[in-house]
Amino acid sequence: MPTSGDDSEGTEPYGDLMSSKGPDVNNLLPQLSLHKPAARWLGWASAVFAVSGLVHLGVLLVSGGPWEGAVSYRKPLTFGISFAALLWTLGWIIDRLPARPRLETVLATTLIGSSVLEVGLITMQAWRGVASHFNEATGGDTLVWAVMGISIGVMSVAFLGLAVWAVIERPQDPATRLAVLAGLAIFFTGLGLGQWVVSLGVAYFGANDLVPDTVVTGGAGVVKFPHATAMHGLQVFIGAAILSGSGSLDARRRLGVVRMVVAGYTLFVLWSIVHTMAGRAPTDLAGIELAMAAAACGLLGVAAARVVSAWRSHPVAAAGVGVTLR
Repeated sequence: MPTSGDDSEGTEPYGDLMSSKGPDVNNLLPQLSLHKPAARWLGWASAVFAVSGLVHLGVLLVSGGPWEGAVSYRKPLTFGISFAALLWTLGWIIDRLPARPRLETVLATTLIGSSVLEVGLITMQAWRGVASHFNEATGGDTLVWAVMGISIGVMSVAFLGLAVWAVIERPQDPATRLAVLAGLAIFFTGLGLGQWVVSLGVAYFGANDLVPDTVVTGGAGVVKFPHATAMHGLQVFIGAAILSGSGSLDARRRLGVVRMVVAGYTLFVLWSIVHTMAGRAPTDLAGIELAMAAAACGLLGVAAARVVSAWRSHPVAAAGVGVTLR
């Protein structure tokens, strides 16, 4: 029976335990925290990139500039938010691998430095009013484009180092292990698709002496669509691991949810590739490959339903005053 005092074995907040249903904040918040110094560096860098992205959202809204096109404040906005999500995720992974202080420092420093260079150059070009990608119109623009390529190359080496580390010394929790390894695998798929974007964009500039507003293939296939989809699978998988651990799911069912998310999202990425190669725009929901997207959405929907069901069956204690339990 609950009693007050300091000689108990545990504490829980009290109140109407059944008055609130949802993710258990006591389980969720520790999973979102970054603890190792290198992981916290990545978290701080993530916050800076997020702020930069939001600032450029404000600039875009105030200036009334175009959303589409090769020259737009959309680019520092989207790249800022994207890199913010990526760096926080990489910090989360480092936090869940065995302690390797020197390796952690090298990886975090390399990832932050190359990210600052990449997004910084994209931002600079946006404020100059010129295209950042595929732009070889002047010697300065060619240099910027080349340095961006170098920064991505350096970043990719750091990603590879993290992936090798994660394979050799895998996270102990099965759901986390699957999310990390599958997420890194699909991330490298995204990097490969990025090279497809680059090759088509460079070829377009060479043929037309003009930066493309959007790199397309087969008429209307937007090549950055599968590229971006694959690049952010890592966040989706880790998000599934975190959210599935904040309810009443046991370890076996939690792993099942993450497996379903990995299968569904991987199938969605595969659909995005086939759909784009067929020359169809992302919103052009036609073609026999649409069955792949439907199956992917079905798997993701079932996984989400299981997580929500686990939240609904898991009592969340009211926050505030604590009582002790013997």
